[in-house]
Amino acid sequence: MAVNGGDLVLELDDVNPGFMAPDLLQRLEQSRQALEDRRRAALARADILAQRLEEMTKLTQAASTSAKARVSEAEHKVQSARQRVARAKVTQQTATLNLERSRILEADGLVSRRELELAIQTEIASRAEVKAAQAALREAEQARRALAHGREQIDAELIQRELDTRSQRASALADAAKASEELADVELKRSNALQRRAAGRVVAPLAGTVVRLTPIGLGEIVHPGDELFTIVPSSASRAVEMWAEAIDAPLLKPGRQVRLLLHGIPAIPIPAWPELMAGTYDGRIQVVDQSASANGKFRLWVVPETVRRNWPPQEQVRQGTQVIGWVILNRVPLWYEMWRRFNLFPADYETGEKALTDVFLPKAGRRGK
Repeated sequence: MAVNGGDLVLELDDVNPGFMAPDLLQRLEQSRQALEDRRRAALARADILAQRLEEMTKLTQAASTSAKARVSEAEHKVQSARQRVARAKVTQQTATLNLERSRILEADGLVSRRELELAIQTEIASRAEVKAAQAALREAEQARRALAHGREQIDAELIQRELDTRSQRASALADAAKASEELADVELKRSNALQRRAAGRVVAPLAGTVVRLTPIGLGEIVHPGDELFTIVPSSASRAVEMWAEAIDAPLLKPGRQVRLLLHGIPAIPIPAWPELMAGTYDGRIQVVDQSASANGKFRLWVVPETVRRNWPPQEQVRQGTQVIGWVILNRVPLWYEMWRRFNLFPADYETGEKALTDVFLPKAGRRGK
């Protein structure tokens, strides 16, 4: 089955009890909206209470100033009453002294009885004035104490109301914080539900052909990492993976030409004369591993070389097709190749023309040495 990247290949059902409800996302969305509304309402209530606190602060300052002014006025009245008492006492003392002088003078016959009676009346009136002034003083002091107590009571009541409002605002902020926490939990659960729903829809990661589906029975549970299907990508860039023995590793260099024989494609291989090969394809070494694999061989990747002919399309040569390859080595004279094989020497990986003196003479006797 040919598919494009993103096409639906399999659809899995979630068996987790917490995510099985078909309307789970709608319910989570409703819960999220309700929590959001509750959080906004709590924040609005906190803002209203904050405004009320500001107004209460102004009211407390105004009430405290007014009560302080009344207490100050009562203090002035007390001071005035005290001065009146002082004046009344002075008047009484004067009247008492005048009465004593009048009695002495009346006994000596210097004043009349009428003048003595007037002095007695003045002394009695002064004593009455002292008592009246003292009564007024006690009344003013009592009024001052009442106003001071009222001021303290007003301050205490306003402070209590302010504390109650602050407590209500803190409770509103706590409700908003709790709603935010629950909202985060719902968002996380909703995100998990979306991720699980998306994970249940298995799509093709790239364009290609689905070549194998894992047989899964009805009601069978799959786990992370289980193989569900195999897809062969439709790639425009192809390469051949080849392996070489360790003895041939020095001969493998990126850029060397390679002749490839693809299984299923008729060909006549003649490794000794690459130009006469028929049905083979050209390649070029792209990458050679710097270390041997577990099997002791070195891996190399061969990419197409389309100067002579293009590689066959993917419909003819599918992924996994077996390939035989020959790495094209340096071109040497025939006598050098016969001499190398006679002495069982490995192939030469150095470049340049071969001369008899370079082969048979010692290194010290060669040209330029």
